[in-house]
Amino acid sequence: MDQDNLRAIATLLVFITFISLSISVFRKSRKNYFEDAALLPFADDDIERKRKPATKDVENHNE
Repeated sequence: MDQDNLRAIATLLVFITFISLSISVFRKSRKNYFEDAALLPFADDDIERKRKPATKDVENHNE
């Protein structure tokens, strides 16, 4: 095998991988998964909001 054949095979493998990932990402059955994943950065905010009132009550009792 010469270098041109290896490059052609590598290009073909990358192309097939790209098409496979594109199909996997854009399937309608994965929509709920990606909608939930899009909200993950805000998950910590909900936890912190729930904890903040509890810590303020404790601070007010100590004064």
